Parts: sequence; C-alpha cells; structure tokens
Amino acid sequence: MTPMNPNWTELKKQPFGPYVPDEVLQYRSDEVEEILKWSAQNPIPLPAEVEIGSNRGCFLLGLARGRRDVSFLGVELKSALCRVSANKLAREGLDNGHVIHADAKLAIPILFQPGTLSAIYVLFPDPWWKRRHARRRLLDDGFFEMAHIFLKPGGCFVLKTDVLDYFEAVDEYLQANPCFERIDIADVPGSETWTHSTRERHCLEDNVPYKSLAIRNLATDAASQVKTTLTEKKLIKHNYRM
Repeated sequence: MTPMNPNWTELKKQPFGPYVPDEVLQYRSDEVEEILKWSAQNPIPLPAEVEIGSNRGCFLLGLARGRRDVSFLGVELKSALCRVSANKLAREGLDNGHVIHADAKLAIPILFQPGTLSAIYVLFPDPWWKRRHARRRLLDDGFFEMAHIFLKPGGCFVLKTDVLDYFEAVDEYLQANPCFERIDIADVPGSETWTHSTRERHCLEDNVPYKSLAIRNLATDAASQVKTTLTEKKLIKHNYRM
C-alpha cells in the first residue's frame, strides 16, 4: 500500500488544494509534485485550451497550427504517446502546443486557475465497459463540476465518441445540467481549424458511426456551490483515472 505523505497538508494550502480530494493529496502526492515541476518548466499563457487523452497528437497538432495565438495542452496517461505528440509539435516549431503525461483531473486544477480555460476537448474516450471499471470513466458528475469551475464563462466543452450509448448518457446528463447550454459544434470558436484525431479518421475510413456534441459554460454564481460539492461530497473521490 502506498504510504501517506506526512507533508500533504502543505499541498492542501496550494491554490489547487480545495479542488483535489484529501486522499489524493495524501497518497498521490508524487503525481502532484511531478505536475508542479512540469508547470515550473512549461508556463502556459492564456488563452488556453485542453485536449484530454491527446493520443498521438493529431488533433492537438491541428489546434496548435490553426491558432498560434492560443496555448493548447494535451493531457495523456501514456508516456509513449506523449513523446509522439511532443515530437510532432517540436518538428513544426509549434511552441504554443504542450503535452503532459498526467491525470487530467489532477493536471487541470494544478495548472490552471478557475474560470480561465477557453475549451476542453474529449475525443473518443475509453468507455471502460466492465462494471468494475466504471469508476475509471472520465466523464462523470465530478468531471463536469470541474469543467464548470475551470472553463471561463462562455468556454466550451466538446465530446466525440463512437460509443453511442455513452454519448446518449452524457448528452442526457448535460441537457439537465443548468451550468451549461447546448450549442452547435460549428459555433465552437476555432472549429474551422480542427483536424481529425486518429480515432475519428479510422471511423471515417471504416464507416463507423460516431456522434459529437458541444456545450457552452454559463456565467453563473454556481461555481462556489460546485466547489463545495467537490470538497464535501467528494463525488470524484474514486474517479481520477481516464
């Protein structure tokens, strides 16, 4: 069993402390420290957008090419894929593109201030089919509570998936969530510059159906209530894996 970090209370005092459950700071402080170290070496100017699960960086590369005045961060759990993405960005000299090997539900609160992200993209996430793996799914109540906090008012969330049941469940949840409004995906700023991700290209080549949705973060005073939900109810207690 991973030993508790005796200095975890110092991490709790950091600006991100209220947005990360205590047990994560206690037992996964090494990951937190790695993200902090990465952040010190890789400042990300605003405006900024995040792709979660950037894979080989095909979509991320297109984002960075299309809008050089915006910072783009790919967050990926597989280190080998991070290297692939970073190499692609470096070959084209795209210094507005960044890649971090990290858990997105840790990286976003540590790297960004609330209300600052312009967009979050989740393209073809792993649905974690088995019941015992359901806790690993990225898109849950806690994720969207976090998205509402860290997206700026008017910021967008974009989902694409070929798992249609997963799509319908997320779509139904978002339609009932008062923190967001559904918008046409073509109305997401910069959508005209998007390129296909690896999975989307395969779906097009193999005629696999998939769906897309986009939502806009509403400017409300609910962020403080959401923060309380995150820290007191701990709805994302066990869901820090993509």
